[in-house]
Amino acid sequence: MSITSKQGKANTMNFGAKQEEFNNTFRQMMEQKRAEKQPRLVLGIWGEPKTGKTGIALDFPNRPIYVLDWDSGVESTWITCHDATDRIQVYDPIEVDKDNKIDILKSEENSHNFIRYVRQQMIDNNEKPVFILDGVDTWFDKCIYKVNHNPTTVTKMMPFQYGARNKTFYHLLEAVYNLKCDIIYITHETEKYVDNNPVGIQPAWKDWGGKLEQEIHCSRRNIKGEIHYIAELVGSRTNGNLVGTRWT
Repeated sequence: MSITSKQGKANTMNFGAKQEEFNNTFRQMMEQKRAEKQPRLVLGIWGEPKTGKTGIALDFPNRPIYVLDWDSGVESTWITCHDATDRIQVYDPIEVDKDNKIDILKSEENSHNFIRYVRQQMIDNNEKPVFILDGVDTWFDKCIYKVNHNPTTVTKMMPFQYGARNKTFYHLLEAVYNLKCDIIYITHETEKYVDNNPVGIQPAWKDWGGKLEQEIHCSRRNIKGEIHYIAELVGSRTNGNLVGTRWT
């Protein structure tokens, strides 16, 4: 058989019904993306406590906003700055037992139930919400209860035991990411070390920063006796020309 005839046969090859179904789905997806021409917001906001991180996240007028509040601090901002509007729904998933220890299994289940609730709202009501996970670093810290259930005792653990904590942590962040709506992750800042020496600050994402499309750092500065709160766009795949821009 000649090369030309082989190529002709390959051009008419049938890869089956499943492949054809994928092909049609892929074409529809690309047509939809071309029609929308709107990149998704996958924003990370980080900085010191009380520097406006939550305030920025809640300032999306005329948008339904859902907040998974692992920092247990969003409610006060929602009430005082947004008049407890029903457009913003805040959920604190943390549950404690009779000994005041966090029930990590129940708290984790609550978190995923809330994410599924939002997914259902998007389907049933055709909502295009903003979903906020406030307290990424707090969530990571609490995931240690998957390994050490008693926070009052110090337990020596082998490195492999941290796998349960890490899988629990990343699974929730992925579940939020997979909502396919605009999403915001909020965390605090932590010191950055090189050779055990502090060399600056960095967000406490635990290697999650690569998923972000945009990143804002919040800080507080005393300028001539006045306190200024500053938000700086430190990274963006969608508005690269604005990187470095600061807003007071």
